[in-house]
Amino acid sequence: MIPFGDDDRGFRSRPYVVFAFMIINIVVFTYELQLSEPELQRFIFSWGVTPYEITNRVDIPPEISHPVWVTIFTSMFLHGGWLHIIGNMMYLWIFGDN
Repeated sequence: MIPFGDDDRGFRSRPYVVFAFMIINIVVFTYELQLSEPELQRFIFSWGVTPYEITNRVDIPPEISHPVWVTIFTSMFLHGGWLHIIGNMMYLWIFGDN
């Protein structure tokens, strides 16, 4: 089942935060598309979450300049391909406006 909408019409405000998240996701994905393979791999390793790093409080690789806990949030904006981002943005649009 693929939902294309929902029936919740009680809330009349515009979902500005949802718009902002969608724009950020699309900008980050566009940036990912422009990277070469080694640059993309480094970008994903830098900003994607690695559970081992969080549970053991270690940086892999150690040359990353931001704290490990930041990746819990930044990984939400990384996508693996067109279907991944299209599916996520569709669900964000459908369910994020409630």
